[in-house]
Amino acid sequence: MKRGFTNEGTSDVPSAAGSRNLPQKRSKKHQSCKVCKKSKTRCEVLDSEASDRNARKCHRCNALNIPCSFEEVVHDGSQRTPSGPTVSPLASASGPSLVVDALAARTSSIVSPRAAPAVSDHNIERLPLPIPPNSTWNSHKPSGVVDWLDTPVYCIRTIARGSSSAAINDSMDQVDSALRKILTPRQLDSLLESFEGNFSPWLNMPQRDPRNGSAFLRLTQCLVASRLLDPSTRASVGPRLRELAEKTAGRVIFNPAPSTDSIQAMILLAIWAPVGAGSTVARDEGVMIAVAVGMAVNLRLDEAIGHLLRMESAPADECSSVVDLEDLRSKARLWLCLMNVESMLCMGTGRLPLSDRSGSHSNSLDWSSGATIELGRDARLALSGKVYATAEAGLRLRFPKQADLEVFYQQVVDTLSEFDILANFIIPLSAVTEHENFQVFVMQIEWRMCRLLFLNHCRAETQKVYARGGLLSPIGWQRKAVCNGVSLPETWWRQTLLLAQDILALAISQFEKSTELSTIPDSIFTMICATAAHLVRTKMGAYLYRGIKIPGSSDMLLQKISELLATAACGPDHIPAQCAQFIATLIGTYEAHIQVPPPQHLQLAEQDANSDETAPQHIMSPGHDRGQQGPGILRNDELGAGAGAGVDEAVESDLMLDSDFWASFMNNLAVDGQM
Repeated sequence: MKRGFTNEGTSDVPSAAGSRNLPQKRSKKHQSCKVCKKSKTRCEVLDSEASDRNARKCHRCNALNIPCSFEEVVHDGSQRTPSGPTVSPLASASGPSLVVDALAARTSSIVSPRAAPAVSDHNIERLPLPIPPNSTWNSHKPSGVVDWLDTPVYCIRTIARGSSSAAINDSMDQVDSALRKILTPRQLDSLLESFEGNFSPWLNMPQRDPRNGSAFLRLTQCLVASRLLDPSTRASVGPRLRELAEKTAGRVIFNPAPSTDSIQAMILLAIWAPVGAGSTVARDEGVMIAVAVGMAVNLRLDEAIGHLLRMESAPADECSSVVDLEDLRSKARLWLCLMNVESMLCMGTGRLPLSDRSGSHSNSLDWSSGATIELGRDARLALSGKVYATAEAGLRLRFPKQADLEVFYQQVVDTLSEFDILANFIIPLSAVTEHENFQVFVMQIEWRMCRLLFLNHCRAETQKVYARGGLLSPIGWQRKAVCNGVSLPETWWRQTLLLAQDILALAISQFEKSTELSTIPDSIFTMICATAAHLVRTKMGAYLYRGIKIPGSSDMLLQKISELLATAACGPDHIPAQCAQFIATLIGTYEAHIQVPPPQHLQLAEQDANSDETAPQHIMSPGHDRGQQGPGILRNDELGAGAGAGVDEAVESDLMLDSDFWASFMNNLAVDGQM
């Protein structure tokens, strides 16, 4: 960009003499506009723009076509008339050429003013530069205005890929056309309404008209809702919907065009696997949700919550409009939903969520009331986030050495206290909420299962220190992990046993009365199955190690939960059907083992462990002083010892983990069609 000079008869090239005739500087109170001051860039009003209608804008704001604070200031005096050459076409062009102006302005503030070669605009190809993700979270610029200079690498990558909004629209038009070839208009409307009524409450997002979504989002909604169709119709449309969804998802993964609708579509594919679609390809929900997280970060949804909290706490004169605040709330809800879904999918898998969760995230929503559907969903969205945040923090606890036992125990107590505090909000909610009570109840199940996973983690961390390293034999290690006279592994295992039975009992009592059982997210069924497997493992370990059966109705619980999951399945490939057969297989394995007397070598090892003088005196040895109870029944004070002391020893014994046993177990699963 060439600047004009006031010396008559001089050339446009600056010289030593010309430097004394530069335009007079502005007064300091108008040295820079607010936008340039915030971005720490040079702010100037060029003489070549003095006669333009945008003379009250600085050059940078004029080039980027954004609001300038100079427009709010009434300048005194007349503006100078440029004596230099007219502005080149690049400076006056609109649209993509504004990017060239912005680069020129940025460059002119860095390099020294020397003669620049004349550039003809005929030699420049005007590229359709992409619009980058919204990068205005930390400013007060209008929500639709973006400064592409903040994300230059994003722009270059998008140009290199050759993608454009027109190509994206064409692709979505093709998806919409293919969807309408698979479904009749009546079927399409019916499936969208079915999704909104039966599946959207699980997302805890505000209600919306499903017909207003993108073609990809409507496709995934129809695919999820198709499980509720009658078997013949589902067999006709299901495979074609699945194939179209997989192809569209592949295009989104390899050539992402970030949008909130695409993020929601990937969330749906991660939560609900297709049913009755004839798919034989293994699915990885972690990959799908990771793609959604990546697109959300590109849209800066991870900054939406912090920006919303700042805007709500700002003075009234600095707040954005109501429309902008509501848009921020929608983005904050979507980010919270995405984090909760990712945490749910990662819980108990050993994976770490990619999304970064902080304690203040849930405070961005009002979760003190469930008087309306939207308030109830906000409450579940926030409380579920707090449950998963507490569980993730607990699963990150580590127990490095025996000397840190008291410190580790205190950390465990603190985490359990956090769970108890959340129970104060979650447990009564199902009785007082006026809408979507079944979703509230399932959230209570999630709270219990997260607590169960945390207690199992604590016991596993303790076992790593006390049962390894050669200091103790594997038998009786739990008697050494004692804090304040209490055997921690036995205490935690007793709590997990009671908690597992509580989860199954509550699930049975509520699932039998619900008509929404088939709509539950797949991960909830998986967690219930894991709870049942934990109970079977406990029962098997107690029998193999102690020769006793756990008292109570655990056998009936396992049988009923297996039958209930089977009735919830919409087809043989639906996850509850697979979980039901898995639980039935575990029950068969347990019943086969209790027909055989406990291994003699375990009984002898147990007697050696009981003779250890360092063992706490209050821990009862099996078979000693049972009073009036039968020889195969646990007393209450032996519940922890019987259920926890030898479970891992029994499970890790040669009997449990020899190759023949596991080969037989896996073959049984394969015969049942589960592998």
